[in-house]
Parts: sequence; C-alpha cells; structure tokens
Amino acid sequence: MKYTGTLIVGILLLTRSASAQTLEDGNATSDATPEATTPAEPAPTQQEEAKEDDRSPYYKKVRGWLWLEGVAGVASYDPDQFGTLKLGSAPNAPKQRGPQYGFAVGTGFGGPFFLGWYYRRANFGDYKLMRTGAEFQPTIRIPHVHIALRLDIGLARIVDGNPYGFTDVNNGGLDFTAGVGLRIPIVRWISIAATFDWSYIGLSMRGTDSSGVRQTSWINGQQLAGTFALTFHFIGVRKD
Repeated sequence: MKYTGTLIVGILLLTRSASAQTLEDGNATSDATPEATTPAEPAPTQQEEAKEDDRSPYYKKVRGWLWLEGVAGVASYDPDQFGTLKLGSAPNAPKQRGPQYGFAVGTGFGGPFFLGWYYRRANFGDYKLMRTGAEFQPTIRIPHVHIALRLDIGLARIVDGNPYGFTDVNNGGLDFTAGVGLRIPIVRWISIAATFDWSYIGLSMRGTDSSGVRQTSWINGQQLAGTFALTFHFIGVRKD
C-alpha cells in the first residue's frame, strides 16, 4: 500500500510538469505570431509623392484664374519694311530702335492658357508706337520650365510724332504679333518669361507734307522685340 501511494504521487508530479511545459510553449508561440504577421507600412506611391510636391511652397507649374503681367524690353521698328512706299515728297522712314514696356491682364482658366488684353508702347525718339488688343498665351510644360507662345491681334497707332515729318498727322491700323520663348515658374503665384516677338503693323497714314499737300496712304512695317515679363497668378493656384 505504501509503494502504491508513492507511485501515484510520482505519476501526478510528472503529469503536472508536462502540462506546464506545454503551456509555456503555447504562450511563446502565441507571443511570436503577432510580431511575425504584422504587415510593413506600404511605400508611398508616385502619385502620393507628386501630390505632396504640389503642396510644397515651390510649385513648378503655371496656373491660376487671374493673371497680371508687366512687360519691358527693347524693340526695332521699320514703318515701311514691306515695299518702297513714299508719301508725296517724304522718303521711306528709317528703322528705329528703342525701349518698349507694357502690361497684360486676363485669365488663365485655372491653367496655362492665358487669354486677355494687352497694352504695349515703344519709344523711338521722334515718335512712339502704341499697340493694344487681345492676347493669347498658351504654354507647354516641360521639366522646370514652360515653352511660352504669344499671339496678339489688335490696334496700332503712332503717337507723339511720326516717322515722315508730316504735320496734322492722323493714323491708325492693325497689329498682329507672334512670339516664342520660355516661362519659368518661381513660386506658386509668380513666373517670369523671356520671349522674342515679331509684329506686322499696317497703318493708314494721313498728314500734310512739306509742300502743303495732304497725303493719305497705307504703310506696312514690322517690329522685332525682345521682352521680359513678370507675371502674377492669382485665384485657384493652390487647388489641385
């Protein structure tokens, strides 16, 4: 009887030790499982990175609903470039060079397609040339800069004198301008541009020559200009 009790106690102790070992192994496996199955954070996609760049202070893209642009540069003007036109006793007008300045205001339609109104004035010494009308500026985005195009159509007029020395001068006509250059975004709402412009200017010139004869005739000339523009883009530039 004594030996039987001792045997029973030994079996119970062995069973208890095995159960404790099994429980410890189970807990260790349970603790390791969540750590092994925790998914890694996904890397940001290119779209998310681009969206983050769009929120940065420097936004390399021209946009905005309201555009205000100031322009300055130099111009060369030949009033009767196309033909050997003479008005009475007046010779052909000489080619002149001088500074040009102006501005434009309009809308970019929330993107890079500006449509608005322009004003240009060039000083050629004895007279000044004024042009004003509608302007269209599409831009083509390439890395860091934009290819800038310019199309103008409007009215032209020589003011404060004339190239022929007439008196009682009255004139007016058409301006057509085509230009190409580069536009560089600086921050979200400012860009700069440099363009080369060619203009056809057709004017009806009326005046009294040195012999007292009243003259009326068209003159067809051209203007070449290099311009620098500072443009402010407002309204909607932070929306994407």
